[in-house]
Amino acid sequence: MTPRNATAAFAFALLAGAAVRISVVPVSVAAIDESWRAWSYHAATEGAAHLYGPRGHHVTFGGITVPVVYPPLAIDELGIVGRVYAWLTHGRFPDGIGLTIAIKTTIVLFDAALSALIYHAVRRVRGTPTAQLAAAAYWLNPAVLATTSLGYLDALTALPATGSVIAASTAHPAVAGALFAAGAMTKPQGVFVAPVVVLALWNAGDRRFATTRLTTAGIAGAILVVAVLAPLIAAGTTLYMLRSVAVLAGHDMLSALAFNAWWIVSYLFAAIDAAGGGVRAVIGAQPAIVTHAAALERGLPHPRLIALAALLPIVAWALSRARRAADLGLHAALAAFIVVSYFVLSVQVHENHFFLAIPVLTMAAVLRPEFAGVYAAFSVTFALNLIGTYGWAGRVPSTTMLPVAHVDGTVIVAALNCVLFGWFARTFARACSS
Repeated sequence: MTPRNATAAFAFALLAGAAVRISVVPVSVAAIDESWRAWSYHAATEGAAHLYGPRGHHVTFGGITVPVVYPPLAIDELGIVGRVYAWLTHGRFPDGIGLTIAIKTTIVLFDAALSALIYHAVRRVRGTPTAQLAAAAYWLNPAVLATTSLGYLDALTALPATGSVIAASTAHPAVAGALFAAGAMTKPQGVFVAPVVVLALWNAGDRRFATTRLTTAGIAGAILVVAVLAPLIAAGTTLYMLRSVAVLAGHDMLSALAFNAWWIVSYLFAAIDAAGGGVRAVIGAQPAIVTHAAALERGLPHPRLIALAALLPIVAWALSRARRAADLGLHAALAAFIVVSYFVLSVQVHENHFFLAIPVLTMAAVLRPEFAGVYAAFSVTFALNLIGTYGWAGRVPSTTMLPVAHVDGTVIVAALNCVLFGWFARTFARACSS
């Protein structure tokens, strides 16, 4: 393909991705975005520092009553959206399509920023054609489009987290530290790139200055955290915030609609309960959210302990294999592998928690072609996870049962994710060896 044709194809890809996003911007999915709506109103009118309260504290907006469980930077960002929306509505702040457009347009802008970030990072390493391919691959990724159609806020975390990996890999410690802190202060999943940021900074340049680079990153991150927390400290709500965010770690469920290894365990429980109905009933059993207490009653050891016992050694293995990695492609693959490990093996994982792996795995796939197949396959299964849970833009499918095999398609997706995880681990090990 000539450079002119490649540029034309890239422009068409950008326009196609934008058209898809514009078509879903007005669509509200209440199960996902009602918290964003309430938080944006209160953050805009009261300030993010005043949203956190004692145990059981909720905020109300119209007919919505929700707890505040995200870190303060996410609330600050929604507050900015809310203030812009209030200005456009002359202070009325109606809970309607305009608010939906304001919130989802913000998500689209972060998607666009991620595409631009991927483009510039890859261009520095491989040139313009590869950079165009990488940006288009992210912009048109079916999982990213499905996430945007539903209105998840994960792009707000993925942008700084991905930026922190890139900055660390290119020996910009202050930027890496500040962006890492920004990601973690937006959603807790941002912490998953921490080991990669540390490893990349350690290997980025003269080893004699590795400790200095890490110290610089730590100071920059601490400065940003203090800046974000300053209003909460002044308002006396810091402990309330910490307790509210900690609630996320206490969710009592095996899988929170993530089609992973624990979703298969939920299916097995359902199949055992259906055993009296014959083989067809066992095969056609449908998994549901199972609490830790219910799993313990069935004789299973505590699921959190099992998940930690599986997850920690695998992450340690990955870090050990990549300990000498000094290129962005392998750093990005490591970050994606850690996120995927959490998604597949950990408990209480939500269906959207895979998202952070997409931008870094996009870079890994174009910079290290051996990861291209893994990237494509996971993009499809993650999209199927979202669509199988909430549909496209909230149009929930009438059934997830496969008509011929009479088996729940969500179980098939969960099994595929486990198989793909094994493939990813094997590919990652080979890449590190080479």
